[in-house]
Amino acid sequence: MKTSPRILQIANYAGPLYCFMQPLSRALQQAGTEVELACMQGGALWEPLKRSGFKLHELPPAGLCNPLSWLAVYRSVRLLLRTGRFDLTIVHTPMMSWIARPAARGLVRANIYFSHGLPFAPEQGRIPHLVFRYIEKFMAKYTDAIIVMNSDDVAACRKFRLTRADGRWYYVPGVGIDVDRYAARPAQHLTAKLEQELGLTAGKPMVLFLGRFIKSKRPGDILKLAQRIGHKADFVLAGEGPLWKRIRDAAAQIGPYVKVIEFTDLVPLLLARCSLVVLPSVFREGLPRVLLEAYAAGKPAVAYDVRGVRDIIENGRTGFLVRPGNVDELCKAVSSLLENEQLRVKMGIEGQKRIREKFSLDASLSAVLPIIYAVLEQKRACVS
Repeated sequence: MKTSPRILQIANYAGPLYCFMQPLSRALQQAGTEVELACMQGGALWEPLKRSGFKLHELPPAGLCNPLSWLAVYRSVRLLLRTGRFDLTIVHTPMMSWIARPAARGLVRANIYFSHGLPFAPEQGRIPHLVFRYIEKFMAKYTDAIIVMNSDDVAACRKFRLTRADGRWYYVPGVGIDVDRYAARPAQHLTAKLEQELGLTAGKPMVLFLGRFIKSKRPGDILKLAQRIGHKADFVLAGEGPLWKRIRDAAAQIGPYVKVIEFTDLVPLLLARCSLVVLPSVFREGLPRVLLEAYAAGKPAVAYDVRGVRDIIENGRTGFLVRPGNVDELCKAVSSLLENEQLRVKMGIEGQKRIREKFSLDASLSAVLPIIYAVLEQKRACVS
């Protein structure tokens, strides 16, 4: 009797599974595949993920400074895989993948590493780059397939073997965006309500930052922008992370035109209201979803020129790329868009067209689903 494949998706925290992988999980489920999730508890998205309709396994908490805590995660993953009888694991985020890939040995038919940005990147210093590259090459023996989503990671996969000898790497156009959801114009009363709740000035330009409040995402650069540009625009920063409170307190010292809010499910409404999106990240980006969302909503973007970002922004056509960490250039690019509504509209239209053609949800799922089933079939053939 043929049984449905069982897949476990594993990440460090709820964020990647909730924000990025729900469409894939639902598509797999609709195709008759059983899908379960596992991650550590914590963060604003844990409870929403629990309510998403998938069985969620809680992994023990772990910290970078406590190696023993990661040993506990390893043992927990081994136990889960042994009792769950999964056919395939799809692992996300570097740290968790370094635990889960070895933990899956002998317990699952195949192991896919879905990379949201390889941990070694062109922008890194030499030592971190070499260390992380060595770790990934070591993990290759536990990896049947690796999925990447930007041109820099494609080049890395071509240059270095990051899977088993019989494994393969694949490119997909990100996690996909439901363009129509973000392109829809909200009712005027909803926009007015948002402006009232956030204290925004009706008709005034708005600069939006969406993302994790961590050092490498550089939310502090948005505050520097706000100080330099002043009252010409409202600035809204939304998200969660360890720097959130510090950024909120610092924003309060700048002025009432700078708003810092927690993670919200009103992202489409914020994007519809904003004039442009700014991503001052120097993080190991894969293919930043916030930029895909911005363009799906028809809004231009300004970002640092790093891996993944340059796969989305066409400099001078859909937005601007500036040198990483250069706040002067960032301010100049943002100011030029704030002062030219016609340019903002033109770039937004071009960006939305690009997302529909290349990075839609259909394009992503059409690429990812065959990869998953091909890996499963290959391993099934090897066993038989």
